[in-house]
Amino acid sequence: MTIKRVLTLFLCFTIIIYIITGPILFKKLNINYINYYKVETKEPDWKGIISFWDYPNLDTTNGSRFGWIQKRIKEFEKNNPGIYIDFRPLSAEDGRTTLMASAKIGANPDIGPIGSEVFFISSGFLEPLDSYFTEDERKDYKDEALEEVTYKECIYGIPWAARGYTLLLNKKIFEERNVELPPEGQWTYEEFVESLKKLTSEEGKRGTENVYGINGYIDLGCYNISGLLMVDGARFIDDNGNYAFNGPEALKGLTKLYELKHVHKVTHPQFGEMNKEEALMSFLQGKSAVLMADAWMVPYIRNMAGKYNVEFTVAGYPVGDSELPLYMNNTYLSYGVFKQSDPNKIKACVDFIKYITDKSFTEELANLGYFSPRKSGDLLYIEDEEMQRISISLNYAEPLPKNKNWWEIDAIIQYNLREMLVFGKSPEEVMRDMEEQVKKYFNSQKD
Repeated sequence: MTIKRVLTLFLCFTIIIYIITGPILFKKLNINYINYYKVETKEPDWKGIISFWDYPNLDTTNGSRFGWIQKRIKEFEKNNPGIYIDFRPLSAEDGRTTLMASAKIGANPDIGPIGSEVFFISSGFLEPLDSYFTEDERKDYKDEALEEVTYKECIYGIPWAARGYTLLLNKKIFEERNVELPPEGQWTYEEFVESLKKLTSEEGKRGTENVYGINGYIDLGCYNISGLLMVDGARFIDDNGNYAFNGPEALKGLTKLYELKHVHKVTHPQFGEMNKEEALMSFLQGKSAVLMADAWMVPYIRNMAGKYNVEFTVAGYPVGDSELPLYMNNTYLSYGVFKQSDPNKIKACVDFIKYITDKSFTEELANLGYFSPRKSGDLLYIEDEEMQRISISLNYAEPLPKNKNWWEIDAIIQYNLREMLVFGKSPEEVMRDMEEQVKKYFNSQKD
């Protein structure tokens, strides 16, 4: 009985102690529990508004042109209280003119899609960003990507995507005309021309619709036909920055392009007049068997052009004397930071760019029809035969010349190409006029 009484008293004493101290202990433990799981928000070193302008980039899964970037902006603002992004959409047609004008009068944004544009860099408008790259970040970027944003050994941009060009091939038309698709998407220039001749229908043949072998588009900043101009090894500007599209290789390329339309008559009659959208429509409607095209058109046709029921594949540009399927391309898209007076704001701008271009974003590039500038993104299209083929072809893409007047030079080149295709101007005249008209941009080139 004594032992039983002792145990009873002990239990009663324990219960009384628990009743007295329990709430205090519970409250203390509850506070620790909350603090343990509470998300810490780091106060940024700088607070304020960052102005950001960007071009549209089509999301081929939903048709949105700015949805992906607006989503990333909201996420960044939520994670960085006190920093707000003032986003302004730019027009694809005249956005660059807007950026140039704003920079000249000091009304530019803090961040723009100009990290590899020599005009902005050489004019002193952009901040060098070398110190903001970690060693691991540098190693992950492809060498070509960093080269495009580097000027005089300084990095001025952060690459976020790569784009390419390709030849879209309508498989049904190839089959109907008993034309073999190029094995592995590779063909010589002679094979290319012979295929186009067979793919082009005889005009006026009863019971058949006119189908043309090939189509493309000419416009400022569009290089979809450059693969034909460079087929024999021509270059527009050499390694020393001199104008180079004036030799026998250039004349061969111009002649080949001229003959496709005016001699072989295998192009769409409006080749040279059509814009990008019109040329794409001619392919979707089965009026052109081959289209010299932007790579983003591949997922666009799959995701947004189902009603046309186009079965297609892709091929590289034909090979001539160059022995490689070369073409010119404004390959890497990048963001740069305009000059700032506050170093903390520069860091905030860089943090924002890094967030919206982080490698976790890599898979979303497929929705835009773009490629990754990172080595870690090489497997993005490993299960997509067409896009993987285009990805490999980026190895043959010549970057745009690092000339601050390139866009003026490009406008002259595009104008003369249109004159040749639409009005029959001879290749010799085109080459001579191009050289004469661009001369002033090289005589005044100082950087």
